[in-house]
Amino acid sequence: MRYFIYLCALFLMACGGDKKAAEQAAAEKRDSLSRPENVNRVSAIAKVEPEAGLVELSAPQSGIVAAIYKKAGDSVRKGEPIIKIDLQNDQLATEIVAKQILTQQARAAADAANVRQYQASLKEKQAELQVTEKLVATGADTRQNLNVQQKELEVIQANLQAAKSQAAASRAEIATLKKQQQQAQINAGNELVRAKQDGVLVSMDAKVGAAVTALTPFATFAPAGDLILHGEIDEMFASRVKVGQQVTVNYVGSQDIIATGRVSYLSPILSNKSLFYDEPGEASDRRVRVFKVALDKDNGLLVNAKVECNIQIN
Repeated sequence: MRYFIYLCALFLMACGGDKKAAEQAAAEKRDSLSRPENVNRVSAIAKVEPEAGLVELSAPQSGIVAAIYKKAGDSVRKGEPIIKIDLQNDQLATEIVAKQILTQQARAAADAANVRQYQASLKEKQAELQVTEKLVATGADTRQNLNVQQKELEVIQANLQAAKSQAAASRAEIATLKKQQQQAQINAGNELVRAKQDGVLVSMDAKVGAAVTALTPFATFAPAGDLILHGEIDEMFASRVKVGQQVTVNYVGSQDIIATGRVSYLSPILSNKSLFYDEPGEASDRRVRVFKVALDKDNGLLVNAKVECNIQIN
């Protein structure tokens, strides 16, 4: 009986000790909010991102989505098609330019024929003029006839120069049309939007039958490579966080450590809360400092996952 009473007394003393310790810990926590220098570890919200950052995908040409080959969450290899855009206008433009080139080539051929004709006429007139000059020298022909032939020679020379200029302009027009044809072919070839590198599609907003606008994002892409954490630390502790400090990572609402790492980057300025607050009223007037964490191992973390970082600041 005495032994039982003794155990009860020890139990009550232990319970009292635990209660006292809990009250002391709570007091220290309340004090740390007003005195951040007493805090040894700081928690912050972060998101998992590729080291190269997320990439917004867009099409070089506007059009209607004809087919979608990948969906959100799919892995993509470099060169694989992601969507197909109906570019009938560009294909029509290619055909029109091709016909214009044929027409212009026919004109250029005619201009070249004119040049050759004037060149032959000039050669003939020059020979005729040489004969007339000899006849005039012997008195067998008149100087008036010589003057007429010289005028005719000048007219042929002027026509020949004009024909050469026209032929050059025709060749230049063909070169211009061929450049337009190349650009039209490039535009028509852009009906397939392909991946520029390996990675994963994080989101896909394009829909078959819907329009996409040139250079307007239709999907978010995560390039393959190492993952990092991109987070925000409250301004109260902004000056306490340093590059190289150890970090443990857990999912929001859980205490299980899922990854570890070190602070690898700190923004030189404070900014507004913006990155990780999804619900109205979740952001406040307090400022934050952006930081990044280099992970020791990603442990299968998913891109864009929301996690909690615990930074050891002392």
